[in-house]
Amino acid sequence: MQNSNKIRRVLAIVVIAAATYLVVVIALKFHRVKNPADILADLPKNIDLSLKKVHYTNTRDGALQWDLVARKVDYYNDRGVVRFTEPEMIMFGKGNSGKYTLKADSADYYKDSGDVKLAGNVTATTESGMKFTTGHIEYRESRSLVSTPDRVKLVDGNLSVEGTGMELRVDTRKVRVLHNVTAVVKARKKR
Repeated sequence: MQNSNKIRRVLAIVVIAAATYLVVVIALKFHRVKNPADILADLPKNIDLSLKKVHYTNTRDGALQWDLVARKVDYYNDRGVVRFTEPEMIMFGKGNSGKYTLKADSADYYKDSGDVKLAGNVTATTESGMKFTTGHIEYRESRSLVSTPDRVKLVDGNLSVEGTGMELRVDTRKVRVLHNVTAVVKARKKR
């Protein structure tokens, strides 16, 4: 009887050891760490640097021009372009011109010129409550000008303007809708 108990114990230990060995082999097979060369092969070839959750600030002569927060950024060294995904760009006008908040699907920052092109579902709001929407927009740093050739809808209080093409001077807050303009002024409600 004692021999059969010893045999059972030895068999139980062998079965447990074999099961543990199989679990370890299977776990190692499915949870291998990727080789660094394989990780690099998965990345696009033309991107020099890619980061997530980025905060980018642009200044000129010590003055803050704009601030940008994005979910992701891809840095293309050879083209001089920085591409932001899901950006929120806050532009600061000079003096009392206030700040503008622009959101889009993507934005390209051109390092040589300082220009920014936002594309896809562009919305912009000002501190005073003006809001406009368009397909894409370009910010030309040298002229402090935001413009688009696309269809645009602008709402400011009781005023609603739609048209094709728009120019907004960030420093002076002057807005021009260029073509096919339709404006609606809603009457104020009496109290």
